[in-house]
Amino acid sequence: MGLSALFCGLVIIGFGTSMPELFVSVNAALNNQPDIAIGNVIGRNIANVLLILGLCAMIMPLTVATISLRRDALVVVAASVLCIALSSEGVTSFVEGLFLLGALAAYLTWTYLSKKGQSAPAAELHAAGGQEIENVPQSMFWSVVQSVVGLGLLIAGSQILHKGAVALRTV
Repeated sequence: MGLSALFCGLVIIGFGTSMPELFVSVNAALNNQPDIAIGNVIGRNIANVLLILGLCAMIMPLTVATISLRRDALVVVAASVLCIALSSEGVTSFVEGLFLLGALAAYLTWTYLSKKGQSAPAAELHAAGGQEIENVPQSMFWSVVQSVVGLGLLIAGSQILHKGAVALRTV
């Protein structure tokens, strides 16, 4: 598809690894427990920035194009500020939720259009300390089976995690 490694990390891997949090938070919201939904989002963001980046940097220096890092990191900060502003009255409404989803769609569109066709060649990746990801062909059937099984496990796991978190509140 000609997508850059950074775009794949931001969108494809970012969304894929966000699915557990999405299911846990939606499950909490459906069970009228917004504190769990919000705590899950805030906790995940703190863990991603401080824990995951910190550990990865200790294992190996993290190299990325400065302009991309600055731009995308500013979006993370802006999204956090926006969430704080929207929840300053103690409630985030349906309309504000739509606004957040619209902002996400705008960011994804902007990111895709700005990075389209900028796939990093192997030489650039190695020069930047990155590694080329090998394309392993797989049948469409097996890909669908893995996706469906993974989705089912995510849904089941998120329900178990949500129930466990609720139970811990009462202990």
